[in-house]
Amino acid sequence: MIFVNGRDGRTSSNLSPKTGRRVSIEYALIRDINDQGWRADLLGKKLRKQLGRLVHVNLIPLNPTPGGKWYASPKPAEREFVRRVREQGVECTVRDTRGQEIAAACGQLAAEG
Repeated sequence: MIFVNGRDGRTSSNLSPKTGRRVSIEYALIRDINDQGWRADLLGKKLRKQLGRLVHVNLIPLNPTPGGKWYASPKPAEREFVRRVREQGVECTVRDTRGQEIAAACGQLAAEG
């Protein structure tokens, strides 16, 4: 698990208790790479232990790109991942993907160029 440092060098694991603000974790969900149930359990447990209730996981379904070797997880796997993270006491939602139908979703425009 990677926590991104802020400008002052504090990590999210020590920032949240000091500020009382919720930490958002962005998690790109990739089919057969990191979408397994045991990974959801582990993610939820570690975040809950480090940050308590002051954490939110925002799952990002992978957008298809021409020539890409990775794919978005199937919807049932996505729903199971969310369920299992929430089961650990961590808030979890799925980012709405927009623009796929015109190849303008996140990551798709860069792949076109």
